[in-house]
Amino acid sequence: MRFDLVRERLETLPRELPAAPAILTPIRLDSPEPLFPPEGRGRAGATGRGRPAAVLVLLFPDAEGQARVLLTARATHMGSHAGEVSFPGGSAEEGDEDPVATAVREAVEEVGLHPAACGLRVTGILEVFALTVSGFRIVPIVALAERRPECSPAPAEVARVLEAPVEAFLPDAPVELEERTIRRRLIRYGVYPVEGERVWGATARMLGQLGALLAVEPGAVEPAPEPAPAVGDHMVRAATSDDEQPIQGFLETVAPELAHDLPPASELFLAEVSGRVAGLAGWAPWERDRSADDPRGFDGLTFPDGQCPAEMTLLAVAPHLRGRGVGRGLTSAVAIAAGAAGNTRVLAWTLADSDAHPSSVAARAFFRSNGFADLAVDRRIQARGEDRLLLSRPLG
Repeated sequence: MRFDLVRERLETLPRELPAAPAILTPIRLDSPEPLFPPEGRGRAGATGRGRPAAVLVLLFPDAEGQARVLLTARATHMGSHAGEVSFPGGSAEEGDEDPVATAVREAVEEVGLHPAACGLRVTGILEVFALTVSGFRIVPIVALAERRPECSPAPAEVARVLEAPVEAFLPDAPVELEERTIRRRLIRYGVYPVEGERVWGATARMLGQLGALLAVEPGAVEPAPEPAPAVGDHMVRAATSDDEQPIQGFLETVAPELAHDLPPASELFLAEVSGRVAGLAGWAPWERDRSADDPRGFDGLTFPDGQCPAEMTLLAVAPHLRGRGVGRGLTSAVAIAAGAAGNTRVLAWTLADSDAHPSSVAARAFFRSNGFADLAVDRRIQARGEDRLLLSRPLG
């Protein structure tokens, strides 16, 4: 499968992910009792129990432009899961801001990954697994790399690095059955044969879900996306009243929930590619009159005297153009305008619960890569019952 197609399908992960093939889930053969309790797995980790951990599901193009996924064969002397195939990853450590930080840090330690060198970009998460056997609650972080990563495996942890073709995990890929006694339980499970290795368990199920996701054909009624431009192949400008209809049409397609109660077009920034709207951004003073139903704003949040914050009130980019510099250009335009108006920082927010809202993982990664740092989590003013993470970027 071409990496361009993989990138298109993984740019924005749907809230409802397809299920992994059932044959990959281990079952007991010696007892009618289920191997996993009903709450043992789930996209949101169900009960949320278990030691927090994360893995990096990294896809990248090979020399021919075909999509590959990075896997590791664990060293045979490891205390747990010795010799098994897995994604780079491990348990969270103090100082890890979120599962993204855990997954990337572990990949750096295990295979010598250089995120910037390969152009790594996080797009979301797969199903979160709470594993009763090992006691971990694993968040699979999906990321795309624009270039093949140069890896140097750490001998203490990794025996070899695998660059598996994504075709090995599509729904029609071969799956072999194995039986084994583990902890006095006779179990049967599906296995992906990959480069002489046997991939099973949680890793196989994550790969199976990834394959199911990649196999989903774009809707027949949706227009074919335009070719993604290179970074910088767009123009950001202040919108005018003449742009109102194109702006409405753009938001009705990309983010219909944002198409209502918009400020005048003259208060927005617009990104264009080939004369068409590619993205929008807007800002307003933090200290402003707010309507009673405005979900933005954090109770009790104050700033030192002399600080005048602004708030990014809108940022939307066409899904097939994300990762091409459009969002960065719009964010820079907001920062310049807010700074010129005398503001000392610009604030932005995203939902704090990455399990319930996987898109927030990519949103946090985007803001942090554009100069924002975490400022506060608001648990009092909630929209739809969800906590919000506020981020801040200094100006000037």
